[in-house]
Amino acid sequence: MIRQRTGLVIDPYFSGTKIEWLIQNADLPDGVAFGTIDSWLTFKLTGRHLIDYSNASRTMLFDIRKIAWDQELCDLLGVDPKSLPEPVPSSEVYGTTSAFGGEVPVAGMAGDQQAALFGQACQRPGETKNTYGTGSFVLLNTGSDAPEPGEGLLTTVAWGLGGEGRICPGGY
Repeated sequence: MIRQRTGLVIDPYFSGTKIEWLIQNADLPDGVAFGTIDSWLTFKLTGRHLIDYSNASRTMLFDIRKIAWDQELCDLLGVDPKSLPEPVPSSEVYGTTSAFGGEVPVAGMAGDQQAALFGQACQRPGETKNTYGTGSFVLLNTGSDAPEPGEGLLTTVAWGLGGEGRICPGGY
């Protein structure tokens, strides 16, 4: 079920299992909110608790075909979906900040490797990129399809533009 809905395997690398551990082992305050670095930064800059589709797709709680938090997976890990940020496309104006002197729009969020896929102009289905950093990552743009990944590969949302998520399988 997890692999079919999220494109991921059960692994402590992803946020869902970390949130589950916190819920079971930490004394959390009422109304606690969870998210990723992009959701925290966006909240600090705009006051809105948001996450883009690409980062949401790497939590193990997000249905990459429905482009929404998966209630059944949240229940499985004991996570209240109301504690998670609102999923939004990767490129739109989320709000403004005056943190830099003047009203500056906050207008983009994207996951690390997924942003590299877009930034390296792999914006059409069939285009692929490889980057090297803390690991070697190969991502293939598959358009709006979410094919079942082969052994050792993952499927993720690369980005969301105009409310539509772009799916791509990638591997480690």
